[in-house]
Amino acid sequence: MCGIAGRFHPVSLPEEPSWHVKADALLAHRGPDGHGYYVDECCELVHRRLALIDLSITGQQPMSNEDGGLYVIFNGEIYNHQDLRTGLESQGHIFRSTSDTEVLVHLYEEYGEQMVTRLRGIFVFAIYDRRQHRLFLARDRFGIKPLYYAVQNHEWIFASEIKAILALSGFNPRIDRQACYDFLGLGYIPEPATGFTDIYALPKATTLAIDMGGHRFTQFHSIAAQPSLGRTLSDTVETVSETLRQAVKRQTVADVPVAALLSGGIDSSLVVAAYTHSTGEPPTTFNVRFPDKDHDETALALAVSKHFGTRHHTIDLGEWAVTTDSILHLLDHFDQPFADTSLVPTYWISKAVRQRGFICTLSGDGGDEAFGGYARFWRANKLIQLMKLPGWLRQATRGSVNYLTGWTRDWGRQMAKAVQLAQAGQRDSSMLLAGLSNYLSEEQKQELVLPAARERLETVYRYFDGYHPPGVSDLEELSLRMTENLFSVGLPSDMLRKVDMMSMLASIEVRVPMLDEEVVALGLTLPHRTKTDGGTGKIVLRALAKQWLPKEVAAHPKHGFSIPLDVMLPFHFHQVAEDLLVSVNSRIRAFVNMRLVQQWLSVFRKARQGNRVGTISRAGVYQRVFNLLALELWLRKHKLSW
Repeated sequence: MCGIAGRFHPVSLPEEPSWHVKADALLAHRGPDGHGYYVDECCELVHRRLALIDLSITGQQPMSNEDGGLYVIFNGEIYNHQDLRTGLESQGHIFRSTSDTEVLVHLYEEYGEQMVTRLRGIFVFAIYDRRQHRLFLARDRFGIKPLYYAVQNHEWIFASEIKAILALSGFNPRIDRQACYDFLGLGYIPEPATGFTDIYALPKATTLAIDMGGHRFTQFHSIAAQPSLGRTLSDTVETVSETLRQAVKRQTVADVPVAALLSGGIDSSLVVAAYTHSTGEPPTTFNVRFPDKDHDETALALAVSKHFGTRHHTIDLGEWAVTTDSILHLLDHFDQPFADTSLVPTYWISKAVRQRGFICTLSGDGGDEAFGGYARFWRANKLIQLMKLPGWLRQATRGSVNYLTGWTRDWGRQMAKAVQLAQAGQRDSSMLLAGLSNYLSEEQKQELVLPAARERLETVYRYFDGYHPPGVSDLEELSLRMTENLFSVGLPSDMLRKVDMMSMLASIEVRVPMLDEEVVALGLTLPHRTKTDGGTGKIVLRALAKQWLPKEVAAHPKHGFSIPLDVMLPFHFHQVAEDLLVSVNSRIRAFVNMRLVQQWLSVFRKARQGNRVGTISRAGVYQRVFNLLALELWLRKHKLSW
């Protein structure tokens, strides 16, 4: 896993003698094992190396073909590189290394831009064709690895992280108010937007070719859920078992030891099981112990470790100083507004893995999307029932539960939201799908953002593919659309962004077997009844867990990798947050309802002391505060105003 950056102009690249030095330094955490550089009259390439395959000098980048006509820089792993190498050698290609990187230049020689359809793995790469004065960029199917780009005076700049683009002299970014408005509801910015009007993420499963004739984006893969309604649970479990074994076996190939993150949940535990079954030996495993027992799954992780005989490390977050400065530093590192609070434990466990001598690990991330792991899947059953009620009865139900939310806890809140979503689904299903992802609804965002500041701004509904009657009350259709939306919006823009940025900040690679192409393809054929029984999710994976895992792990309900911030954060954090958000220097105060912000901050304090928070959940309180804090810090850093 590495960091890449570059500049390209098909005619003549402007001189920028210090940029590559800045970009190299800014991306050093992504590749502490070495660096490389190439430049000519049209192209400049920068590479930072984290060495996992071919640790020798022959694996260094930028890497060229035999005659130096092509150069490549690459971030990721090609899991089928050995099979591809064998095929290319039979066609006469000669290799000088054992690196998967070298496969890319020879594939390009043989198949051109169609090469990407043959790749299995996690990747972004840039291939520079010197003779054709062409640059070719590509990103993997699910957006596991990031790549950002910008254009300035016909010069294309790209990098693994936005900070390297911002280092270009004369580059003055502007705020994308629409993207920031979307962020206030979601806690992340949906790709390809970034928060800057002139910097974009290369979309997942997309290539970008640039030459003297212009530029061209090509999508080479799309997510299409196609449930096979005749599937039986027993046959599906057997197929998943073998597919997961093979996926993990492919992803354990490296010239360094490969560990595994073991949260104690179903997905990470199955990955550990598949590792042991496919390699014949258990991995070294890691989990995080949280100080709040409601968040801690250490007992389950230890049960799995004991079952398979792994060499296990439990990381106590108490070992680390979860300080105000450390939290602010992590938020700042993302280069764009980002407020998924699970970024904190993701970084700390990544750091602990690195400090214990490992630079590559497997995780269970990605299983929820294809196999129905999120609560929305089993709540869909009840949503459909609510949507089928007569309108007058839904309205009466909503009035009743709204009355109850002032003195009930989660039950009242969840019922109120469910009825509201059901009503929205009858009008526009994209409103329902967006509502399942939003922390703040469009109505709540309107209450937060002043009217003049949101003029001509669109709702976030446009990111969520809707469907229309008569399918509006069809459970299978709703489940299908939820799956596709998770892959298109939340997975690349939230979960995968968090894992990449936090693991690479700690200089480790995280591989995701649950997002193996064959595993995902199988998951997309599952009918709704094999995802949930209406009370819990991942029915297929739970059935496999009963065969592979200790009983208490297989039966354990889903538990997100979240951190009890209101308990773990130092008291000082509350004052710092208030100083940043409500002081005269606050940048958000120009466009938000400050009375509402002050109410949220007050509730945030009270929730820490164990007080009830009314219509906002405990997690919802600090999520609102963190959304505002991440946006404020980003605006200040880049001297941006709404």
